[in-house]
Amino acid sequence: MSHHFAKPENALKRAEELLHVGQQTAALDSLHDVLSSKRHRTWTPVIEQVITKYLDICITLKKGRMAKDGLIQYRIICQQINVGSLDDVLRALMAKVDAAASGAIGDAEGVTQSIAVSDLDADETPESILLSAMTGDDSATRTERETVTPWLKFMWETYRTVLEILRSNNKLEGLYAETASKAFAFCVKYKRATEMRRLCELLRNHLSALSKYQPREAQAAGLPADGLSMHLEVRYSQLNAAADLELWQECYRTIEDIHALSLTLKKPPKTSMQLNYYLKLSQVFLVSDNLLLHAYCLMRLVTLTRSKKAAPDSAELRSLATAALLAAAVAPLSPHAAQAGGPPGAG
Repeated sequence: MSHHFAKPENALKRAEELLHVGQQTAALDSLHDVLSSKRHRTWTPVIEQVITKYLDICITLKKGRMAKDGLIQYRIICQQINVGSLDDVLRALMAKVDAAASGAIGDAEGVTQSIAVSDLDADETPESILLSAMTGDDSATRTERETVTPWLKFMWETYRTVLEILRSNNKLEGLYAETASKAFAFCVKYKRATEMRRLCELLRNHLSALSKYQPREAQAAGLPADGLSMHLEVRYSQLNAAADLELWQECYRTIEDIHALSLTLKKPPKTSMQLNYYLKLSQVFLVSDNLLLHAYCLMRLVTLTRSKKAAPDSAELRSLATAALLAAAVAPLSPHAAQAGGPPGAG
């Protein structure tokens, strides 16, 4: 039943009463009515208390879609007055979800980091539940299905929601980059190849929307020119995560994104970023059996290492130069000789 509260304080009091008698869903609905009401479109500290309590209930019930809807409403309320409050709320949300999920996963015995479920976005169907009951899952499998998987789904949905909330907010670019890094770490830790591909595509769509503005035009539109620089840094983290998961196709697509961003910015990246770029690119070419370009990347690594301001370690430089020399020595003289390996694997 929907209630329209004249004051947010009344909604908070009512929610506490409902929680006290175990009616969490009703408490969630009462707080959602406040966030979605047009009469409460001005930010106040009480509204922040409402969204905080609302998200706490969402975490308890693992209601990812409700959390997203509440955050969308809260973004509308505070984006013109107090963007810092949105930053605080989102950081607190991720911290609480990480702590709750880590605790639940840590308490589960016999569960490995590689979770059996292939797609965290797929809902569990009656057929899958019946099949698992008929096959007689062991204790570890049941624990994974009943405890670990729901929390992993909620963590993944939380990261994706935060990225969607922040995608067009140039004042919170730092939090956007931090969230992307946390999502990459999540995919690597739990070996989530499917989610990593979707995450890359999500970030690519955000970048595509931002890349419609050239730096000069972005300034005229009120968008900071360093917005693309933030996306460039995110792409380097994305490249590392894709390589850790051996998703070579995603690595190559990310490398293309980095190249396009570098051309748009017309500003050479830091030497450390270039070193990482050519190192990952050399791995992609090695996997695809493109030995000539693999050797070229190693040669670029040698050149960049020698050009660093800090004196490079002699042993490291010698090892890198040796690898580049050997790569060049085994590279085929004819480009047709390197066709046997084909393109990178469909990772």
